[in-house]
Amino acid sequence: MLASITASVPPQSAPKARSPASTRGSRIRRRGVAVPSSPSTTAPLPLLARDKTYSHVSPGVCDTCAVSREARAAWVVLLLGQLPSHRANAERTRAHLNATSAYITQYEAFERAYEEYLARATDSERGAASTSGEGDTLMDMVEQKERLLRANGLEDMFLGLKSNENEICLALYPEMCRAIDAAGDARAKLALVIEAALAGNLFDAGAAAAVQNVAFCDEEQKACEFPEDESKRFNLDATQLFATFAKAQEKVMRPARGWKFDDFEAIAERLSGPKPWKRVLIFCDNAGADTMGMVLLARYLASINGVTQVALVANETAALNDITYAELRSFVSACASNDKVVRDLIEDNRISCISSGQTSTLLDLTRVSHQLCEYVSSAKDVTDDEWLVVLDGMGRSLESNWNASSYMKPGVDVLSLAMVKSEINALRLGAEVYDCVVRLNTA
Repeated sequence: MLASITASVPPQSAPKARSPASTRGSRIRRRGVAVPSSPSTTAPLPLLARDKTYSHVSPGVCDTCAVSREARAAWVVLLLGQLPSHRANAERTRAHLNATSAYITQYEAFERAYEEYLARATDSERGAASTSGEGDTLMDMVEQKERLLRANGLEDMFLGLKSNENEICLALYPEMCRAIDAAGDARAKLALVIEAALAGNLFDAGAAAAVQNVAFCDEEQKACEFPEDESKRFNLDATQLFATFAKAQEKVMRPARGWKFDDFEAIAERLSGPKPWKRVLIFCDNAGADTMGMVLLARYLASINGVTQVALVANETAALNDITYAELRSFVSACASNDKVVRDLIEDNRISCISSGQTSTLLDLTRVSHQLCEYVSSAKDVTDDEWLVVLDGMGRSLESNWNASSYMKPGVDVLSLAMVKSEINALRLGAEVYDCVVRLNTA
């Protein structure tokens, strides 16, 4: 396995000529990566327009939570519904860490504290933790969850789940690469890459019901054979994960009428045109299959021409089963050890990994790491209309940043990739659960 990949802020010069293969591999293995500590300060993403007041708020989410106790209560129902999955994953991580039963005692203390907080958040029109003086928003509620987890000594409660799914998906990765590489043309390859990204987005600890339905129900959703052991409903073994990913791929195949939100043609046209994107930021979501999908996307975008550089961006610290920066580096290095295409792209500074500086399942682009800011600012030969920002998953592209393109500098493109996995989001978007979002907007 590769020891590491490109450092936090990779060089922004043009891709360099590769050295002979005999020396190239050894240099990659020697390359060191400093893992930054949690950023003490953050800054706005430089791609945001200075003359616009950015808001992460997606219509019908944090804005309605702030002013409507009824709306807030609907999100609280969703958050409370995640707790059985959380408990199962606490058990799994306890076993993964070989920890004592005290770990579950810590989890139970967290659960009580979080339930009490959510009750206070809906007791009155004003919230319990909001700093705005209004009702607690979804951002407040998910950030409070992470604070309470850490206050009870649970730094990464989904570590067991993430480790297992990363390992399984690393075994699946070469097969996915072979399928994409064997596709007939660039358009067919793009379709497979996007479908893999959408299928991977199903695996979300914040949408346990959607995962269970795909894993244990027949195609018509008429018969579901859930395991008697409730914990097994939330922790898929290797066989179930492979089978569930295959089912998810079938669900997300692009129909003749297109996906619910579908800009595939516009993406294909831009990629085949005379002015490709030169820089791409991919904000990653969940560990495992979702991250595999983002690596496949980065691999595709960086290899279709000689100019595109892609940065995979991940949270600095754990939040649910979202992949962290350290885990992302390890995952990409493992992919590269078995994939010459990615290995060469890393060597050419065409694929890199950067911490977003974030600690939440949602995304606030005014609070990103200085490493990410420097990466963007140092690309002085790249014009605004040569940037693409990819927002992966419900939290970063649906529950926040639905209108992110309207706050960007003119010309910056924003691509939202997600599967709708909850009724509350489906209702808000006029969609159905399992509908797909492939939405490209330009500032």
